[in-house]
Amino acid sequence: MSKPGTMIAATASAAALLAAVTGCGSDPYTSASGEVVITCATCQESPTDPFLQYNYEAAQRFNEAFEGRYQVETIENPNAGSSDDRLQYYQRLALAGDLPDVFQLNSAEITAMQETGRLHDFAPALEDDEEWAATFHDQAFDALTGPDGQIWAIPQQRDAIGIYYNTAMLEVAGYDEFPSTWDEFEDLAEALKRQGGIAIAMDGDWTTMLMWVNLIGTQPGGPEFLGEGIATMDDWGEDPVVTRATERLRDWHEQSYVNADAFSGDPQNAFAPYLTEEAAMVANGPWFVSTNLTTDAAAPDLYEHTGYAPAPGWTEGDRGTVIVSGAGWVSGTTDERGLEAVDAFVKFMSSEEEVLTQAAATGANPPVRVDPAATEAADLEPLATGLVTEAADLTYRYPHARVHGPAGFSTAWKNLWPAYVQGEMDTDEFLQRLTDDAASSGM
Repeated sequence: MSKPGTMIAATASAAALLAAVTGCGSDPYTSASGEVVITCATCQESPTDPFLQYNYEAAQRFNEAFEGRYQVETIENPNAGSSDDRLQYYQRLALAGDLPDVFQLNSAEITAMQETGRLHDFAPALEDDEEWAATFHDQAFDALTGPDGQIWAIPQQRDAIGIYYNTAMLEVAGYDEFPSTWDEFEDLAEALKRQGGIAIAMDGDWTTMLMWVNLIGTQPGGPEFLGEGIATMDDWGEDPVVTRATERLRDWHEQSYVNADAFSGDPQNAFAPYLTEEAAMVANGPWFVSTNLTTDAAAPDLYEHTGYAPAPGWTEGDRGTVIVSGAGWVSGTTDERGLEAVDAFVKFMSSEEEVLTQAAATGANPPVRVDPAATEAADLEPLATGLVTEAADLTYRYPHARVHGPAGFSTAWKNLWPAYVQGEMDTDEFLQRLTDDAASSGM
């Protein structure tokens, strides 16, 4: 289905949908064969999105495993993947009382959606099943938790997000390893610039925000801002840590360390220069390997001379990395039978076998503890697993700005960042407007 209006019509009533599917109009959650049927809005096939494709295949495995008890029916959803329209789409469905039984949201979307009062709280289910709850990594639920201890989502992944770098380009510039400090990073950028190359590719959106977060998070007090201050401060510019990071990132643009179209708002415009070996570095998560780095879009043998590193530090020995829980499985049903099936589904999706299958398919790292022997046998992508291992010993680990920040952060950033870098406002005005607009544009 291609338009939100079409989608709303298709999901205007869970009862109507399931009656059409099962022929059982008197009981919307029970099929003709007696199975409890739930709808999933993030389980459709996708030739371009490995996460959606994994979800689709996992839902089919769930249906086979629970045949006769539970079944997942897929809703074709134009907003199933990440998009600027996804939050408003689900907010409209919540307002109409028509949320799907199970679907995925990121942490910023969850922050906004909890205001609707329509999300299911998984905390009681986790309390009732201590063995299941104990499988999750520490802090796995931090970005998915409500103000009163509600757990709005079951995490899909737990990733360290680093910086990809072209080892061959660094060697030509005189570097046999990734810089350990931001000063060394800028020295490398100057060397690459002199050779006519792009130091680091950006897009004015996701990849640029990652570097802003890295510059904040690798300072004393930075992780605290990203974990709390970003949600509570009335003016982010009052924190000198944020001001220093913001101005340093702006300076990279002024020094021409980045690509010419670094304000496009399209991550592919950051990925493309790296894939064609015009840019030496780009920030992104582990999924970049399967979605870009090992595809036909990448230069021959690029994967073989790509490294994956944590962020440099402001001082020697004080490096850091973004740690995120990624998207989480949420539910919009209140029906007891539906919730029974939803609980079975999210437990299935967080099982050791499934999280390793997902890791192999997408590059995402498991949100649950996995037996080391099983991990080794799964032959997971080494760049991502290497960074996860390295992250445990870094000075700083911090969330992305989207995790604890206002739901409108991404939109506000994309609107304001180009004007700031181009000199249309100073740092104080930029950070004040970013604070205000991020808080006001989430709904």
